[in-house]
Amino acid sequence: MAHPFYSNRDNEYSDLDSTLPTYFGFKKGCFDMQTMKYRVFGAVWKLLDGKKYILRYWFADQENEILFAVKDAGFTSPISSQVDDINDIYQVVRMKQDIENWSKKSKLKFYLILKKPWKDLRKGWYVLKSSTNFPCVLTCIQKKRYSIWIEHIQVCEDKNDAVKFINLINTEHNIHLNSEGFAEIDYKKINHTKGKSHKPSSNA
Repeated sequence: MAHPFYSNRDNEYSDLDSTLPTYFGFKKGCFDMQTMKYRVFGAVWKLLDGKKYILRYWFADQENEILFAVKDAGFTSPISSQVDDINDIYQVVRMKQDIENWSKKSKLKFYLILKKPWKDLRKGWYVLKSSTNFPCVLTCIQKKRYSIWIEHIQVCEDKNDAVKFINLINTEHNIHLNSEGFAEIDYKKINHTKGKSHKPSSNA
C-alpha cells in the first residue's frame, strides 16, 4: 500500500527529558484533512508539569499501520493511555490545523481576474464550496477591483462547521454573508498556476 499513513514532522519537543515516560494512544473514526476521510489517528506524547507535549502523530487506514509507525519512529515501549487522553490530543491537532487554515491568506495571480469564473464576479466577498456534499473545503474569497484574495480556508465535516465558518468571517470582517448558500466551484480552479497550492493544512 502506498503511503499508508503520514505524520507530522514537528519535533519542537524532541529535546524533552528522555527519562520522562512516553505515552501512546490511537482512536478510530477521526477526520483526516489530508484525505478528507475518517481514519485511525494515533499519537505519542510526554507529560510535563501536567501538560501534554505531542511528539508525533499519524493518520492511517488500519490500527497495525499506526503501531508500525510508532515503532518505526523509535518509540519502543510507550505507555498506553486512556481514551480521554487521545481525544484531547486529536482535538489539539485539529484546532491547530483550523487556526493555520484560517490564517492562510494569499493573493491569486493578477491575470486570473480576467478569466472565468473570476471575471464574471462583482467586487465583494464569496465563499466557495469544493463539493456538493460534506465533508468539503470552504474558501473565503474577497474580490477587489484589481485583485483577488483568498482570505480564509476551512475544512468542514458537516453543515454546522460551515455555519460557524461563515459566522466567524462575518464577525472578523464586519460583513453579512449568507450561511445558507454557497457558490459551488471546482476547488482546483481556485488557482490555475503551477507550483502554488491553497489546499488546507494537514500537519500541526
